[in-house]
Amino acid sequence: MRYILLLLALMLFVPIVKSESYENLQVSLLTVKPRSNEIYTIYGHSALRLQDDSTGIDIVFNWGTFDTSKPNFAYYFMRGETDYYLSTVDYVLFCRAYAWGNSTVVEQILNLSSEEKERLMLILEENLKTENRNYRYNFLFDNCTTRIRDIIEDISLKKIEYPEQQKTTTFRELIYSCTSSYPWMSFGINLIIGSGADSIVNTRQEMFLPEHLMDVFRNSVVGNYGESRENLVLSELTVMESTSVETPKNYFWTSPLFVGVAVFLLYLILILLYNKHWKLLASCFALYFCAATIGGIIIFFLVFFSAHPCVSPNWNLVWLNPLHIVGVVGFFFKKTHSLFYWYHRVNFVLLCLFLVAWFLIPQKLEIAIIPYVITLATISGYSLFRKKQIKK
Repeated sequence: MRYILLLLALMLFVPIVKSESYENLQVSLLTVKPRSNEIYTIYGHSALRLQDDSTGIDIVFNWGTFDTSKPNFAYYFMRGETDYYLSTVDYVLFCRAYAWGNSTVVEQILNLSSEEKERLMLILEENLKTENRNYRYNFLFDNCTTRIRDIIEDISLKKIEYPEQQKTTTFRELIYSCTSSYPWMSFGINLIIGSGADSIVNTRQEMFLPEHLMDVFRNSVVGNYGESRENLVLSELTVMESTSVETPKNYFWTSPLFVGVAVFLLYLILILLYNKHWKLLASCFALYFCAATIGGIIIFFLVFFSAHPCVSPNWNLVWLNPLHIVGVVGFFFKKTHSLFYWYHRVNFVLLCLFLVAWFLIPQKLEIAIIPYVITLATISGYSLFRKKQIKK
């Protein structure tokens, strides 16, 4: 009930109060630091807090809300057609939720004039309308963090001067900075994002990540030409701090690279020991090519049917593609042998060229994929070798 009253008070508060009455309104950027509770929490979160002790308003605006119960959520998420929406919650409830999740939350009080606060309230009132709450989520260019950046830029009556970049970076490197503690997640993400993720980004583009928005705002100044410059952030406070830092235990023998080498050696041993047991080898080969087919279908779908940014073009499609289904079928059905061997000729040559031209490919590829590619090439090569042996 208290939350509903506060929300109604906020919506009534906008049109009837004059700009000079906004002096008591405090606007803060809330940054939830990355944590390992869920896959989407490793990037952190951003929200806006509006507090006015004179009216009792203390509400958090959150553009990172989504509904997983909607039909075919996973399918539409892969297509990049997921709608997020603006939600509001009482600040106390916001803190309770993140305290339960053992999160660190930093609050930065923003340096806004009364007129800028009035402009903010008008934008928020418009955003709260049912027809305006939803927006098409885009991880890199339109998310809960970029929405706040854009709103602060829109309401500012003075020029916001962001700090100079300390070093050049790319989207891939920024994403990796969040996933580096999760090797298999990094491996998977590097497979599905394409060459567009390797383009150099500027300071403003870096702010799709919550911690980068926080850091940039901390070092930004505002002021028009000829005026004195002021800090964009008036003060900063750690609202709550995680009681324990969850650092995942990673061992080299569980890394994608080690597993890839182990898989290659396993298949090499199978070929050497069971070269006269074709049915056994064919079953093992088909299993590997089936996995490659599934991976290829996912990448193919993202490249040609997804609206997600930076997933196309993707050079991983050279070694992971749906055509590997030909290899799966060919291991069991003799009628497909002609097509089967032509497929392996092309696949073997293509994979060898892929490895030879590794450093010429205009995409930063994951080193860990090399043993997986070599395994595919080895199976194709052995299949061709076996055909020649049979002919003799």
